[in-house]
Amino acid sequence: MRNGRQSRWCNFSCFFWIFYYSILAFILFIVAIIIFWLIFQPQELKFTVTDASLTQFNLTNTSITNTTNNTLYYNLALNVSIRNPNKKVGVYYNRIQAIGNYGKKRFALVNTTSTPFYQGHKNTTMVRFVLQGQQVVVLGGKELSRFNSETSARVYNIDVKLAQRIKARYGKIKTAYFKPPKVDCQLKLPLSTIYNNGTSVGPKFVSKECGSVKIFTISVGIGIGPFSFETG
Repeated sequence: MRNGRQSRWCNFSCFFWIFYYSILAFILFIVAIIIFWLIFQPQELKFTVTDASLTQFNLTNTSITNTTNNTLYYNLALNVSIRNPNKKVGVYYNRIQAIGNYGKKRFALVNTTSTPFYQGHKNTTMVRFVLQGQQVVVLGGKELSRFNSETSARVYNIDVKLAQRIKARYGKIKTAYFKPPKVDCQLKLPLSTIYNNGTSVGPKFVSKECGSVKIFTISVGIGIGPFSFETG
């Protein structure tokens, strides 16, 4: 009888101490992350589409009642400025992809030819994307009505998202590679006309800063990437 009571007491005691030390380790981990954050004080990167040229954006079928043969032909070139405002944090870019969406429908995905590269402190780097080709895109009634309206105005609202695979460098410490949330660039793009001599005529694109940048945001599972580090 006594052995049974001792066994139950041991199980309860072991469970309590395991729980206690787990909570303590978690609290110490969070405190260490906060101290690390305060030392480096990382600021979010700034992504700006400085120049864009849309020379083709036409749909083979623009009828609301007919949903067959919905092929979108597109030709869009983007120059994107990436600004690292940090004094103590550098960024390694393994991959940057531009994803073109119209009416919440994806029509293109391309990689920049600039990666991989390292971006140092207080640095601005320009990357270029060329989205060109054709893609079957089935638009709903409201989306198609909007497309027809924008075609008449020759100005299209196109959402370009930037997907990255990066790692951060804090002094001599590097994170593992991670994929932060996509950067969202909501663009209003005028359609330009290209003549035989190569000149482009049309309204000038106004540079646009992208939003939803959450690379260094502290939260559980997000922030400075996976909390596994390598030195060097």
